[in-house]
Amino acid sequence: MITRLEINGFKTFVDFVMEFTPFTVIAGANASGKSNIFDALKLLANLSSMDVRSAFENLRGEAEEQFSQLEAEQYSKEINLAVEFLVDRKIKDNWGEEATLKYTRLRYEIIIQREKNDSGFEDLKISHEKLVALKHQEDNWIKNNILNSEEREFWRPKVKSGKRGNPYIFTEEVAGKENVRIPLDGKPGPGKEYAIRNISQSALSSVNSVEFPHVFAAKCEMQSWRFLQLNPEDLRKPSPRLAPNTISHSGANLASTLFRLKTRDKFILNDISIELNNILPNFIGIDVKEEINENRFVIKLKSDDGKVFSSRVLSEGTLRLLILCILKYDDFHKGVICFEEPENGIHPFRIEMMIQLLFGLSTQYSDFSHPLRQIIVNTHSSAFVGKILNRPHREREISVWFSVLLTKFQSKNHLKSKATKVIPVRNSYGQSRINFIEDSEIEITEIEVKKYLESTDFGS
Repeated sequence: MITRLEINGFKTFVDFVMEFTPFTVIAGANASGKSNIFDALKLLANLSSMDVRSAFENLRGEAEEQFSQLEAEQYSKEINLAVEFLVDRKIKDNWGEEATLKYTRLRYEIIIQREKNDSGFEDLKISHEKLVALKHQEDNWIKNNILNSEEREFWRPKVKSGKRGNPYIFTEEVAGKENVRIPLDGKPGPGKEYAIRNISQSALSSVNSVEFPHVFAAKCEMQSWRFLQLNPEDLRKPSPRLAPNTISHSGANLASTLFRLKTRDKFILNDISIELNNILPNFIGIDVKEEINENRFVIKLKSDDGKVFSSRVLSEGTLRLLILCILKYDDFHKGVICFEEPENGIHPFRIEMMIQLLFGLSTQYSDFSHPLRQIIVNTHSSAFVGKILNRPHREREISVWFSVLLTKFQSKNHLKSKATKVIPVRNSYGQSRINFIEDSEIEITEIEVKKYLESTDFGS
C-alpha cells in the first residue's frame, strides 16, 4: 500500500508531496494534474520490471516530454521519485519460497537523468537508487493514521531484537566510480553490485526471489499496482478459454475471472448476485457459461422479469459496477488499484453505492484477515466528491485531496513553471497531521472545494 509519494522534475511536479490512505480520492478540474499522479506511479511500476527507456513507453508522450517543462522551452535534467509503502509481512516468490519481513515500512528512491551519450544523442540513465526501512520514531504516517495499538503492532510490528544494518539498496562512490549495491539481507555474503555507467534498468528489477526479502517485497508491491481504464468493448467481450483469469486494466478477461471464482467456490456467484442486486435491483442473478462450441466463457445476467442477458448487450455502467462486485470477492485481488474517473457511465443515484463498493475493495486497519488492498481514484465529478464528503461517518481509511495547478518559482534555476499541488480537504486529515501543507493553503483550498462542489460544470 502506497503511503507517501514525492515527485520532482516529472511533468507538472515540482517538490510534490502527497500522502495516501487505503481509499484515496484525488479531485479537481481537468488539466490540474490528477492523471499525472497516476503516470508517475506507472513509471515507478514499470521501472520495477523493465529497462528505463521501455518504462517511459506506455506513458502519454515521448520520454523526453515526461521531464518538467520550464520557461523558454527548457526541460528539467532529472526526475526524482520517492515512494513509501506499507507492505504485507509475508511474501512468496515464483519458486514457492516464503519469507517473513523484519520491517513492513519501506521507502524507495530513484533518480533518472537526461544526458548525451558518446554518439551525441540524449540518453536516460539511473544516477541514484535507494531502499531503506523507515525508522519507527520518524514514521509519522503510522502515528497519524493507525492509532489503535493492536492494529499498529500488526501492520508495523516492533523488532524485538537486532539492529537495522545498511539500506537494502544504496548508491555509493568507490575510487571515483559510482555503484549501486544490494547487500544480502541480514546475511553474510557479497550480495549484488552494479556500476551505474553500465546499467540500463533499476537494481530493484534484478531481484526475483526472497533471497533479498525486503527488496523483493518492494518490487512485488510496485508490480501489484493496477491502473483501471475500462474499455466498454473489452468489458462486453466473452473470454477465450485460454485467456488469463485475472481482470486486465481495460476490463478484459471478466468472464474467465468469474469462471475461476465459480470453479473454486460454488456459492460465490450467489454472493456476487446479492451485491449487484443491492445496487441494480432489476438484476437478480449472475452466472458464467462455458460455450464449448465457441471455445469461450460468457457472462449471463438474469433480470427480475426472468429474461437473461449476456455481457455483450449490457450497458457500460452496469459492467463497471459488475467488475467492482467481482473484484470484491476475488481472493487474487490485492495491492493497489488506480481508477480513472470511476463515475463514468454511472447514474448519479448509483454513485453512493459505487463509493461503498470501492471502500469495500480497500483495507480496513482492523481487518487482519486479508492482504493489503488500496483504491486510489481520480475524478473531476463534483457529485462523486460531494457524496464522500457528506457521508455521515467518514471512515478513517478515506482521504480526499484537491488538485490545483499553480505557478511556481524555482529559486535553483530562477525559472517559473506550472506545478501541480494537492491539498487535503478538511476532515480527511487533521491540519496538524500534515507537515508539508500550510494552514493558509488548506483554508484557500476549502473555498475552492466549495465552489467546485456547487458548480454544474463537471456533471456526474
